[in-house]
Amino acid sequence: MKPYNTFLLPMSWYVYLHLFILTLMCFGPNRAVTVTLGNQTDHLALLQFNQLVSSDPYGILDSWNSSTHFCNWHGIICNPKHQRVTKLRYLNIGNNSYNGNIPQELGRLSKLGYLLLLNNSLVGEFPINLTKCYELKTIDLEGNNLIGKLPSQIGSLQKLQNFFIERNNLSRKIPPSIGNLSSLAVLSISYNNLVGNIPQEMCFLKHLWAIAVDVNKLSVAANNFSGSLPPNMFYTLPNLQYFTVGSNKFSGPIPTSISNASSLTLFEIGDNHFVGQVPSLGKLKDLYLLNLEMNILGDSSTMDLQFLKSLTNCSKLQSLSLTYNNFGGSLQNSIGNLSTTLDELKIGVNQIYGQIPIDLGNLISLRLLNMGHNH
Repeated sequence: MKPYNTFLLPMSWYVYLHLFILTLMCFGPNRAVTVTLGNQTDHLALLQFNQLVSSDPYGILDSWNSSTHFCNWHGIICNPKHQRVTKLRYLNIGNNSYNGNIPQELGRLSKLGYLLLLNNSLVGEFPINLTKCYELKTIDLEGNNLIGKLPSQIGSLQKLQNFFIERNNLSRKIPPSIGNLSSLAVLSISYNNLVGNIPQEMCFLKHLWAIAVDVNKLSVAANNFSGSLPPNMFYTLPNLQYFTVGSNKFSGPIPTSISNASSLTLFEIGDNHFVGQVPSLGKLKDLYLLNLEMNILGDSSTMDLQFLKSLTNCSKLQSLSLTYNNFGGSLQNSIGNLSTTLDELKIGVNQIYGQIPIDLGNLISLRLLNMGHNH
């Protein structure tokens, strides 16, 4: 969920004047100068941003002029106390026609808490000056055309909680400094052209509960990531709920530490090069989707499907996909003890042999069953 909503309470002029005088009394003239300079800095930064908008077909920016205070402009939310910009959100209305660079001047908005510029046509690189907005809690640049790399300075945003930058054209590696984002809860960088390993430093993000990196909620899918997952990854990310890294080039075994991620609800690693045996998953009692398809898991042995017995503890499981692997052995009657909420069971294109267990009929919610191309 993307937390965007807040509002600005109106304040009559005489109350504001009273508070302003009180501020002068308490903090002296230097404080007043600081507030004034802060206002001017925010004002100039927003005007610069406005100048770079090539088209405004809905008249969203009509209010962005000097006739009113910038805190009253459409899409701007200020802190009532300091009259500094805390949210810039007018582009949180998809299909605006902003197709320029994100101006470096936004880095002057030192009190900015939420930057929501999703679903536009932004180009250029991630503006390094944004890493000076130390109050940022949410950055949403999803669905643009940003290129280049994430700057190493991104680690300076230690209050950042939500970082959405999926569906862009970012490349190169994730900087190790991402491990400094100590407040980060959601990282979604899917559908880019990122490469390399997931940095070990990412395992330091103890508040992280959603990672997405597929086809470049951790999501890194649909990128070009490679290498193996850090062995201790799931020991250090105990709050992780969503892990999707599909359509990359990850290899190596599934870390046995996954059993520690007891809050995990979605585990999607399809279309990679993972190998070896699947570890026990019985402690993942909230798991509802498990996608292991299109890897090199198993070695055509009788031990390959032993992990299925541990899945009988996952009472919320709805979707299980094991297709296109090297799983061997036969299906045991215990498969009938899988969750009665199981809706999809896909085990086709493996080396599984033997009879279909009669207890499979216990899966009363099963809608899709794929067992083709086995033995």
